[in-house]
Amino acid sequence: MKAKFAEFVSYLENLATTHSLIRHRVGEKHFFRFELEEMLTGMRSDINYPALILEGYDFNFIDLDSDNVHKHLNCGFMLIGKISDKGDYDAIHTLWDHLEEIGDEIIIRILSDKREKKTGCLAYFHVRNVTGTPLTDINLIHYGFRYEFQLSWPISNEIDREVWDDAG
Repeated sequence: MKAKFAEFVSYLENLATTHSLIRHRVGEKHFFRFELEEMLTGMRSDINYPALILEGYDFNFIDLDSDNVHKHLNCGFMLIGKISDKGDYDAIHTLWDHLEEIGDEIIIRILSDKREKKTGCLAYFHVRNVTGTPLTDINLIHYGFRYEFQLSWPISNEIDREVWDDAG
């Protein structure tokens, strides 16, 4: 089965559903997909906290010699919370600590699921490539962490003759 980013989206949404401190549900959404810029310039109104937000991705192709082609994705997720009092630095730091713990748990779960081969999209996940950065939005009410990492999977370098009229 070919691993795709859509498989990773479903996987991460499942983590948001099963994590006891996030508890994503149909009627109480804690999992979203959108870009960092949207978070920094103004959050959606239907977000419940803590929110796990999967960002888009960019990719490149890597030839690991012998025509061993991999699609290499750079992607990330954010964990976001809300503090209404911009001056309550103790609450802000407590929230950052809490969200960092959740993020670390998610990374460890991804690593464990990779080892147990629960989904093909994690096969080339390496924890050494994970970075984390604290976040604050421009309104100074949303705080969180952004985790960035890489995924990759092999892709066939054989021509699919069914999609090319001239491939014989």
